[in-house]
Amino acid sequence: MEVKRISIREAKKRIKNDPELSKMLVRSGWREIALDLDGDGMADVSFSSTKVGRMIDTIAVDLSGNGEFNLYLHDYDGNGIPDTVFMVEDGSDAEALVAFGGEVELGFINLGVKVANLLVAEDFMNRELGLSLADLAAYLKTYAAVMLAGLEVRAEATGIDKVYYFLNDAGYYFLATVDGNKPKVRPFGTVLLRDGKLYIQTGKSKSVSKQIAENPFVEICCCLNGAWVRIAAELVEDDSVEVKEAMLERMPSLKGMYSADDDNMQMFYLKDATATFCSFATEPEVITF
Repeated sequence: MEVKRISIREAKKRIKNDPELSKMLVRSGWREIALDLDGDGMADVSFSSTKVGRMIDTIAVDLSGNGEFNLYLHDYDGNGIPDTVFMVEDGSDAEALVAFGGEVELGFINLGVKVANLLVAEDFMNRELGLSLADLAAYLKTYAAVMLAGLEVRAEATGIDKVYYFLNDAGYYFLATVDGNKPKVRPFGTVLLRDGKLYIQTGKSKSVSKQIAENPFVEICCCLNGAWVRIAAELVEDDSVEVKEAMLERMPSLKGMYSADDDNMQMFYLKDATATFCSFATEPEVITF
């Protein structure tokens, strides 16, 4: 699904010169154009840019018909193909943000999406952006099956798998170490489950690496969907190239900073870990691994 690279300014010109599109225009700003495609007075689709007046990189669609956008396609890398961010609100205060990539990673999502509602915009999308909504519908249905399977796995996960999914789906967590007699806390985003071990990653040049060398006992904490987990563990270094390569493949963004054969990338797994899951609505659950 390649999106033509046109600017907000150019899109405005095309809309202004098309009588039918002009009737649909409900918002026109420096960064956004919103159109009412079905004539109900509410915006059904929006095209916008993260930079004023620059190339369109985000398409938002109102799937529910309530005037609120809940499907977003965003081209992060500027290659004209949406990297796809899909957000759904189901009215139960549960919200999900899912990035589609080589590996589908997600939290919790309601897939009660009426894809057929998108087809009202098909003509405009085809002409102006080269994006077929029929193809988009098939695209979402394909990934919906994958997402549902992923949700089932997460719902049934126990032990170290449950801990991994929680950290992964949260997107980031906080790692606490000790520097002398003072606590130090910072956000981390690296996590890998391999051969029954839960790994995190850092660089040897960082202060946190030196603190772990002095005292390998750490705590991790993160929150997700109104719950949180605290993990107390000892970190053990694993210097194998295979584990480093697995982390780099798992999180490709690290490749710009590390390589498996450099002298900086450092992998640790959690030993004798105690993970305590908590929320205000349930009793604590303790998992050891």
